[in-house]
Amino acid sequence: MRRGFTLIELLVVIAIIAILASILFPVFARAREMARRTTCTSNLRQQGTGIIMYTQDYDETFPVANFNDVTFNYPPQTHRYGDGTPIYMIDLLQPYCKNRAIFVCPTMRGQPGRAQSYPTDYNYLCAHGWSLIPGFSSFNNDLHGVCSHPVASIGRASQKPMIVCDAMGEHVGEASYDVYAKGKIGAQNIIYVDGHVKLTPGTYRDIVALYMAPNN
Repeated sequence: MRRGFTLIELLVVIAIIAILASILFPVFARAREMARRTTCTSNLRQQGTGIIMYTQDYDETFPVANFNDVTFNYPPQTHRYGDGTPIYMIDLLQPYCKNRAIFVCPTMRGQPGRAQSYPTDYNYLCAHGWSLIPGFSSFNNDLHGVCSHPVASIGRASQKPMIVCDAMGEHVGEASYDVYAKGKIGAQNIIYVDGHVKLTPGTYRDIVALYMAPNN
C-alpha cells in the first residue's frame, strides 16, 4: 500500500512552487514588456517616417499648430505651457501611414472617458508655447520644438524629440502632462528628428521643459 503525502511534504511542495513563481513571473512580465516596447518602437518609427514624408510634400516644413493662452491665478507660478490646438495625427499622417494600429501604444489599457475625438497614445511635439510672467497682458506666441523650423534648419537632430509616447490618449499638445508612459516606468519612448528611437528617462513634462524651452 502506497503511503500518501504528509501535510509537511505538501507544504514544502507548495512553498517550492511559490518560490519558483516569484522568480519566473517577473521574468515573464519583463519579456512581455520588452515585446511591447519593441512594438512601440516600431510604431514610433512608422509615425516618424510618415512625418518626414509629409515634410517632403510641404516644402521641407513640419506640420504646425496654434496654442492657447494661459491664465495665471496663483503665485509663485512665473511661467507655464499653453495647451496646443489639437493636431490629429491619424488625419495628419493618413496619406502616409495606412495602418491606424500604429497610433495605439501596445502597453495602453482602455480608459473610459479619456478619449477626445481621435485619441492617440503618441504625442507630436509641435504646439507648446512659453508665457510671460503673471501681471503682463501680452503672451509670447513663439512655438517651440521641431514644428516651427524647416527640416534643414534643425540642429542637434539626434537630440530633438519629434514624437513622445505618453500613453494617455490625450490631445496633442496638452499642458497637463505629469505622466509617465504606462509600462515604461520613469521614462518615455521618443523618436528624435534624426529617426532614432530611445527610451528616455523622465516624465513628459521633464522632456518638454528640457528640450523645448525658449532658449533650447
